Amino acid sequence: MNSRTHRRTLLRAGVAALPLAAVAPAAHAAGQSPKLTAAQVASWTDAYLEAWRTKNDTAAVRLFTPDALYEAVPGVAAQTFRGREAIGRYWRDITSGQSEMTGRHGTPVVTGNRAAIELWVTMRAPAINPDGEHWVTLLETNILTFAPDGRCRRNTEYWNMQMGRLTPPQGWGTA
Repeated sequence: MNSRTHRRTLLRAGVAALPLAAVAPAAHAAGQSPKLTAAQVASWTDAYLEAWRTKNDTAAVRLFTPDALYEAVPGVAAQTFRGREAIGRYWRDITSGQSEMTGRHGTPVVTGNRAAIELWVTMRAPAINPDGEHWVTLLETNILTFAPDGRCRRNTEYWNMQMGRLTPPQGWGTA
């Protein structure tokens, strides 16, 4: 099994966060918070996008702490989800009509236990008008707060949806 196949298998199993929990185990055992790195955020985001692509709400909720806050639209109570059960319901509902999703992320910007990361996602979305399904592109930035074990404690999304299957411009996603 090559490393790419092995990684894909781990992502589908929902254990992609395991390498994050192993980061700086001595510091964590001593009660110190391990230093969050861009590589860890990128790994977490790879698992997030894979869960989204495969509509695997079980894998998605494993990426979050039990009491996590997920703000799909900040400040809108109906689009704010607390805890794994609520996040799982949201993921099942929001991904049910999506198909052919592809996603990529930019280079994370990390400070302390927080990170900002750009996502570029294309998919067929549920019918927005009577003509049927349409390709859409989500241009998204997530502000993430991580727990010491590498799971996400808070995800706040800022996104813009464009009709069509757009490609990122040159230089997109670089820090």
